Amino acid sequence: MWSLPAPALSPRTVYSLCITKSLPKTKARLHALEEDVVNAADRFEAAAAVAALHTLGDLKTKPCDKADRKELRNNYTQRMSSKKHPARVHYDQLRNVPSGRCPLCGHRDVETLDHQLPKADYPLLAVVPTNLVPACRSCNTLKSDTGPESAGKQTLHPYFDDIGDEQWLFARVHEVVPAAVTFFVTPPKTWDSVLTTRVRWHFKVFNLAELYAAQAAREIGDLRYVLKRKAPSVIGDHLKDEAEGRAERSPNHWRTAMFQALASSSWYIGGGFALE
Repeated sequence: MWSLPAPALSPRTVYSLCITKSLPKTKARLHALEEDVVNAADRFEAAAAVAALHTLGDLKTKPCDKADRKELRNNYTQRMSSKKHPARVHYDQLRNVPSGRCPLCGHRDVETLDHQLPKADYPLLAVVPTNLVPACRSCNTLKSDTGPESAGKQTLHPYFDDIGDEQWLFARVHEVVPAAVTFFVTPPKTWDSVLTTRVRWHFKVFNLAELYAAQAAREIGDLRYVLKRKAPSVIGDHLKDEAEGRAERSPNHWRTAMFQALASSSWYIGGGFALE
């Protein structure tokens, strides 16, 4: 997971723009809910900052009027995400991250916005900027309309969780033909039990072990031909250099973990890389 700076957009600004072109009766209905939205946004941000989104269950019942709930969801589906609506400018602003890379998987391209707490259950948060995370379509689909049931079952939030400095993603080599690696989470000693559980939960929800293993299989297939052209005595050093260089840039990228695992495998260095 990659961290992102929190968006410099106020919930009131986004909400106000979303309701501008609504019909008079709908606009009046939504205007009456504005303070509820702003208050819900404040609660969301306070809870997200301390990994306590699971404590916001009471927001699922607000507002109680079904028509109000529907129009709040429409703020996102029919207004903010609509290319014809003025609020689309904020949708695009949130989606356009500098790297263009999905922060949830750290691999695929951003295509959409994901609701950290689903709009189906939390309509007051439907267009709250800090509840909207740029994501690839696959991660958005995998997470679906699920909210956290407990402190440990909260997927990581890129605006509030930064776990990039210490390495937690690792891999191991399987001595099969062709060579393969699998990925797993090993938490640093400085992590508490909740953060450890959350990272493992995030890893499971977004199927990151499967995603990274598939990408690594392709990379290892290409690497085979590179290593075959090198003298056996330098293969280990080459893999170690690749691992160290990548770790400096991104300690929790799947390629970093993969090269570390390959560089530590005497079987792979001793000829396992060439088997196919």
